[in-house]
Amino acid sequence: KARSVPIWDEYTGRFEPLQQVEVRPRVSGAVDKIHFVDGQFVKQGDLLYVIDPRPFEIAVDMAKADVARAQAQVAVTSTDATRAEHLIQTNAITLREADQRKTNLSVAKAQQLGAEAALRNAELNLEWTRVRAPISGRVSNHRVDVGNLVQGGQTGATLLTTIVTLDPIHFTFDASEADYIRYARLATTGEQPSSREFKKPVMVRLADEPDWSHSHAGVMDFIDNRIDARAGTIRGRAIFENKNLFLLPGTFGRLRLFVGEINALLIRPSGAVSPIPK
Repeated sequence: KARSVPIWDEYTGRFEPLQQVEVRPRVSGAVDKIHFVDGQFVKQGDLLYVIDPRPFEIAVDMAKADVARAQAQVAVTSTDATRAEHLIQTNAITLREADQRKTNLSVAKAQQLGAEAALRNAELNLEWTRVRAPISGRVSNHRVDVGNLVQGGQTGATLLTTIVTLDPIHFTFDASEADYIRYARLATTGEQPSSREFKKPVMVRLADEPDWSHSHAGVMDFIDNRIDARAGTIRGRAIFENKNLFLLPGTFGRLRLFVGEINALLIRPSGAVSPIPK
């Protein structure tokens, strides 16, 4: 029978999260409390860890005292500068002394700005003692127990846990250079749209699924911008809905990418023909 037949290319790959975050502290200290259960689903902003806040509360109090001291100094120098404006008119003080009082006021205001900045930094460090989830997703196990000291900062910070998003979820695979050139030529001639411009349908079958009727449907959403010269492949990525959170990052699967349709002549296998009874 003459019939239009869909053509699919198959690739192997693994599921990956759209977002994955390593939760690390921004300040150093002792872990005071843990506010999540290993493996639970957390929302962005949920409290995960509390680092002992007492040293940072003291730092905030000291910074507030420095601000108050700076404000008092500004008040004094402001009064001196105002008096100098009147005294200079009666030649009670020299012009140099008047300029010095204005300079003292400018220095006091600059010191107040520095003290206020130090206070904001101290308050920020105090806020960072409460480690919150940066994204919504499933959290891994806690890597540090209560009572342990953790290192904060931009480098060398202690890993506390990780969070990955699950819905939707990506599937990443590698296609050969020859396949990419074939797809590119089809897109150039207009026979098939490019996956960069059109979300081509795909299907993924897991290891225990016997056929494609049990597969998961998705669409292409990314093609890399270069071919890996060492492997001779290019990375592609599809996206799938995962409402029931069944698909996990790292799961292996086989992907079918829809290429197009061809007009083919289908032939019934000889084994499907019943023999003529004698």
